[in-house]
Amino acid sequence: MKTFLLRLATAVVILLPSLSEAQTILTRIVSSSDGNQVKTDFTREDLAALPQTTVVTENDYVDTKATFTGLLVRDLFEEGSIKPDSNLVLTALNDYAVTIPASDVLDYDVILATTMDGKEMSVREKGPVWIIYPMSDHEKLRDASYNDRLIWQLSSVELK
Repeated sequence: MKTFLLRLATAVVILLPSLSEAQTILTRIVSSSDGNQVKTDFTREDLAALPQTTVVTENDYVDTKATFTGLLVRDLFEEGSIKPDSNLVLTALNDYAVTIPASDVLDYDVILATTMDGKEMSVREKGPVWIIYPMSDHEKLRDASYNDRLIWQLSSVELK
């Protein structure tokens, strides 16, 4: 029994520092003027500390209107860095990727949702980050092509 407790205590001491470190849930990627990529990692806490926007909407993946809260995608980047003719490449944890026109995030309040109906979303619940368009507010966004842009388990956003 003493051996077991000693091993358990040793494992806790070894693992404790890694458990306290904040985990990256999203990476922003921007190409610099010299052609290199500049990556910035965000934890859930980092994203929550930025201005939040709430979108109440329906989509093909929720049963009823849901309330989503998160950072506006356009606010993830420096003001003026997103041009209407640019694209954003959104990549999920499983490497599934979608390219959307940057005009979407300039014209609509597209958010990086981290909560749905007031609860943080886990990977199992399409989190920790889910791209949400305000579909109920704009008839045009109800088109099926916009549902294809609702990428969940988002891990990176790259400005191209």
